[in-house]
Amino acid sequence: MGTGPTASTLAEVRAALERGGLLMLHDARRPSLTALVAGAPIRGSWWGHPSGQEIFRVASELEDAGDIAFVPLIGGKVTLIHRPLWADLAAVGEAREPWQLEGLDRAARALLSEVDGAGRLRASGAAAKSLARKLLIHAAQVHTERGAHATELQTWQSFRKDHRLGGRRRPEPARRALESAVERALGAEAVADLPWRPGR
Repeated sequence: MGTGPTASTLAEVRAALERGGLLMLHDARRPSLTALVAGAPIRGSWWGHPSGQEIFRVASELEDAGDIAFVPLIGGKVTLIHRPLWADLAAVGEAREPWQLEGLDRAARALLSEVDGAGRLRASGAAAKSLARKLLIHAAQVHTERGAHATELQTWQSFRKDHRLGGRRRPEPARRALESAVERALGAEAVADLPWRPGR
């Protein structure tokens, strides 16, 4: 098999993303990359599962391909989002609505100000995770010059420009488009787990 994922496994995951627009990375109840690769839902951590290495290879290949974003969209869990939904995702992220800003601690607010000033920077920790979960920034794994991985935080404006997504859109239709995609791909109950929904 070599070091890459099997072509059939990768094709199956890609087909699911192209059909639905998004897919959970790992979830025991909803359609997920881990279930597709393993052939059945995995309860608990997937790292120790017999398919763990293959799951990692498929996820890495998708992340490196450049048309799948890994975003903590559904219930704070990593969700794979296909490129056609990126403009809507950026529109929601750029809105800076109350649900995004309420409850941010001082460290998260300071980090957000830094990212806004720089456009992108590398950071990790609780503040970075908090910003990503509220869709205030896009966080992605990048390869460093030393061959390690680091988390790069980027403003949605910078993300939009990098990927030529066009001008800024209004958040209301963008939210509706994402809600429709989530319902189609993951089921109606998943919509309630989007971060802007009441009760989240």
